[in-house]
Amino acid sequence: MKVKYIILSLLLFFTSCGSLTEFKMLNCEIEGVKYKIKVPKGYELYEYSTIEENMVQLNYSDSSCIYCGSPDMTPNKRNIKSVNDSIYSLRFQNILLAEDVNKSLGFKLITIRPDTLDIAGQDSVGLLWRDVIIRDICVGYKNVKKSNKLLFDNAINSLR
Repeated sequence: MKVKYIILSLLLFFTSCGSLTEFKMLNCEIEGVKYKIKVPKGYELYEYSTIEENMVQLNYSDSSCIYCGSPDMTPNKRNIKSVNDSIYSLRFQNILLAEDVNKSLGFKLITIRPDTLDIAGQDSVGLLWRDVIIRDICVGYKNVKKSNKLLFDNAINSLR
């Protein structure tokens, strides 16, 4: 009798984990540009938008999520802020304003955010997060278990 429960438990475990090992190519449009990203199956898709910005967020049953969108719409704002204020300021920098200030002064007072900025860390409960800004788009994940880090990193790195 116990063997049946063990087999049933293992079967349920492997089928529930299986959805994160199968992938799907997702097409999304951010600020008028089309992107593709290869993500684990088993998500619920949510789309958020304002007049100027939009974001696609994929939520998984274990509370992890992958997102892709406009730079200011990241769900990782609190995590980025916890790193330190200078990283937060650089990540959410108004590049045009910073360039204008530098030009007005005649020298580089404000460091301009690079085209690609990759920030990652661990939240207060030990789950992993990552936020990558690439020119005018951000992509990342949050609430990821250490055992799924490579899976989610590969998804983020697949953005085209």
